[in-house]
Amino acid sequence: MSITENLFVVFILVSSTAFSQDQKDKTGEGEIEKVEIEIVKNREVTVPQAARNFEKVPPRATEPIKPEITYQFRNLSFNVPDYTPVLRPLKLKTETISKIYGNYVSAGFGNYVSPYAEAYLTNKRSKNKSYGVKLYHRSFLNGPVDGSNSGSGHTELRLFGKTMNSNIALSGFANFENTAAYFYGYKPGSIIDHSSISQNYNILSVGSELENAKISDFKYDFKAGYSYLTDHYSASESEVNLNFSSQYKIDNKKKIIINSDYFLMDRKDSFIPGKARQIFKVKPAYQITPVDKLLLTVGFNTVFENDTIGKQKGVHVYPNLWANYQLSSAVEGYAGLTGDVDKVSLHSLSRENVWINSNINLFNTNRTVEFLTGLKGKVSGKVSFGAGFSFATLKNLYYYQSDLIDQSKFNVFYDNGETHRTNLFAEMGFSAEAFKVMMRGDYFSYSSTIARQIASQYALGGINVGNGALQRPTYRVSINSSYNFYEKLLLGVDFVAQGGIQALDLEKKNLTTLNPALDLNVKANYFVSKQFSIFLSFNNILSSNYQLYLNYPVRGFQAMGGASWSF
Repeated sequence: MSITENLFVVFILVSSTAFSQDQKDKTGEGEIEKVEIEIVKNREVTVPQAARNFEKVPPRATEPIKPEITYQFRNLSFNVPDYTPVLRPLKLKTETISKIYGNYVSAGFGNYVSPYAEAYLTNKRSKNKSYGVKLYHRSFLNGPVDGSNSGSGHTELRLFGKTMNSNIALSGFANFENTAAYFYGYKPGSIIDHSSISQNYNILSVGSELENAKISDFKYDFKAGYSYLTDHYSASESEVNLNFSSQYKIDNKKKIIINSDYFLMDRKDSFIPGKARQIFKVKPAYQITPVDKLLLTVGFNTVFENDTIGKQKGVHVYPNLWANYQLSSAVEGYAGLTGDVDKVSLHSLSRENVWINSNINLFNTNRTVEFLTGLKGKVSGKVSFGAGFSFATLKNLYYYQSDLIDQSKFNVFYDNGETHRTNLFAEMGFSAEAFKVMMRGDYFSYSSTIARQIASQYALGGINVGNGALQRPTYRVSINSSYNFYEKLLLGVDFVAQGGIQALDLEKKNLTTLNPALDLNVKANYFVSKQFSIFLSFNNILSSNYQLYLNYPVRGFQAMGGASWSF
């Protein structure tokens, strides 16, 4: 059946249905009449068979090329001249060696009539030797009390040199120091002869050092020195010191350490004849790594001395035990148990307190036992930190006390019992390319009867002296920082705070606590060029009139300006 016929049948069906519906609507009847439709399919569509041709197309006949192409083959010979290339290796430019400015001079001037001068003169680049000279001077014509009566100054001249070869390094020095001061801690309003309160310490010293320069399992370092001190009055002291330190590496986990020291001191004064004082120390130790991350040092310290007080023996043996454990790649914990004899001489006391009296007693301090423990480490290569605790028992620890007749001079007293000292500390540092800061805090606690002993000796009954120390701080906080602005301006800020210092005031007959010492310092260097710079420094900006020793206030606000030149 074709498509037209199909459409016709559909049309008849639709028309019939419509007609029936129309009839129903007209008659009003609701029934549909039954209709039967019959569709008969009797037509067939046929398509004639197509003819298919499979005959191949014959190739086209070729036509001959006229005239015919002919080929001739000939051997060609030719000569080429020899070629000799000229090779020019690439030459790198010789790098210019940066210039070394081995010489340095700096000078300035400030209030209190205070000149300043400093110079370093050294040799330039050398493979196996270095030598030079250092000069330093800083003085104050005036001070905090009665002008020139409280002046001070320090001068130093040092010659040094070092030579080395593939095996050893030898160095040496010659040094002269002068420290000038005045005993200005007298009673206010006193009539004082300026020349009668003067004090000067002159120290002449020479020394040398020999050490191996070649990397080997055995390392050694030997030092020898001699120093001679005189003061403005009749005191003098000669000191010889020898020091030997060595270590032998058995393997990566074992090491033998041997250190030794020898001191020979001879002090003379107006009422004290010369007497040789000797200290000889031997400190052998064995270092081992028994387990990973743990380093143990096991040894002992043996000390021979002829400096005795009371019933003390001349031979001392102390433990020398240390343990270091790597808690992580950046944090290390440590603990130690040790002891030693700490040298006390006119050299050491005069550097600490220039206002000590003549004919003072000199005895070494016996550190019978000391325990230390703490943590230290680094974070990200820029932040370092440390915190710890130490406890020590000391015999013959010295203390300063103003003289009963002349309060401007300090006598030295020794605790005839034991002093127990506790120290808590924490520190942190940050170092970047332009900014650096270092902070440290210490807390000290002393248990001593020294104040009671001095009060009893001076017949000062009824004074509540307690069990603290004299002329020693109980806390100290320090901050040191610097900032480099575009490599043109270097700014440094330092701050120191210490307090809790107790002193026995013999005039008022009581135990007093000195005011806290707060010291803020600022220094600025401006680099005009690589060789020339100018600077300004300000010390004790808070103008705190504090005292570190009784009756000795420090200078107030200090300002100084100057220039530096490198060549």
